[in-house]
Amino acid sequence: MVDTIVEVPGQPWFKDRPIQLTFPSAWNVQRCKMVGEDQKGLTKTQIRKAIRNPLGTKPLAKLAKDRKEAVIIFDDSTRPTKTFQYAPIVLEEIKKAGIKDENIRFIVAPGSHGTFSRQFFAKKLGEDILETYPIYNHNPYEMCKNLGTTSYGTPVWVNAEVAACDLKIGIGSVLYHRMSGFSGGGKIISPGVAGIETIRANHGPLGGFGPGLVPHKTTGYLRNDDNVLRLDVEETARIAGLDFKIDSVLNLKRDPIETYAGDFVQTHRKASEGVARWHKTESPREMDIVVVNSYMRPNEPYLGLWPAQESVKQDGSVVLICNDPEGDINHWIFNNHGKYTAASLWSGKARNLARGARLIVYSPYPLKTLEWRLGAPGTVTWCRKWDEVVEELKKYHKGSPKVAVLPDGTSGIPAFFSDKP
Repeated sequence: MVDTIVEVPGQPWFKDRPIQLTFPSAWNVQRCKMVGEDQKGLTKTQIRKAIRNPLGTKPLAKLAKDRKEAVIIFDDSTRPTKTFQYAPIVLEEIKKAGIKDENIRFIVAPGSHGTFSRQFFAKKLGEDILETYPIYNHNPYEMCKNLGTTSYGTPVWVNAEVAACDLKIGIGSVLYHRMSGFSGGGKIISPGVAGIETIRANHGPLGGFGPGLVPHKTTGYLRNDDNVLRLDVEETARIAGLDFKIDSVLNLKRDPIETYAGDFVQTHRKASEGVARWHKTESPREMDIVVVNSYMRPNEPYLGLWPAQESVKQDGSVVLICNDPEGDINHWIFNNHGKYTAASLWSGKARNLARGARLIVYSPYPLKTLEWRLGAPGTVTWCRKWDEVVEELKKYHKGSPKVAVLPDGTSGIPAFFSDKP
């Protein structure tokens, strides 16, 4: 009998190295499919057409007329956007309007994730842009300007350089989000380039995420329209003056299969509809073993526990693939940051499985702090090699266990999931 080999995508910021997983021939293995994973990506011509035909606002070349200073805000490594596919077109359009190179800058939108290096900027933007334009990190603790307050009571603190520019453009993509329904849209401003007071008020007291808080009834996966966290973010982005946004729906090569440009609420809603359609993933129930990959957001691998737990049986095993050499992303406002020290919105609890008897992490990059985030000490088994994972699984699953392999749990939406409460 020949072993079963399944391939899933891996390491998006490290030359996209696929991962091969080998299973015993007796095991009943199903490689689950995401609806849009193989959908052909848009060409540069098609992306340009989308940018030149915006929703709810003037074309960028006209919008930029008589503007003096432009900032292009782009998402960080927790998002799979290949910004270099869009930024050159944006530059073409605003330079048509007469904005000069020396009046254009790029700012990464990490929220409270921390800072990034030249190496990442080159991967995200391309070398040509780094040679021509300044690229800045965002500091949520300093150099922010107060612009007012939303109707929800959130103080609007925004990166001072962003605030100083009279043309503000955002580039990003949309994925499911456990709090705001979907990522993207106005989130490029808040939390993207917002001050820590703004982020804390939105995520904590308003959204209900943090110690002693209860998530607001309007928040949750795939919920947009009445989501108070989302609506507050959009008010913040309006106050900040976000002029133009690009939001894309991606395939499993991270190429856009839908791109929308223009007013950030309209682009976000259209892209969210696309994500709900294209990112639906086969999700068999009551599986003995669920192997869940972390691709689109490899430095937030724990996000994949949601779809994994929807498929595993109560006494089953979840295998989480953590294949990012840089480990998990920093969260200044949500993580614990020491044995006795934690951020203001840290829950105080590890992410123990809600369903499934055990969690096995497959990663050649051991990281104790990530292990503790995934489960209480002693509850997570970490394996550096795939053969070790298989041997660990054999301890609990005899004969022909049913195995589901999710190609990307950080973007794939369980096919049966409903956004209804």
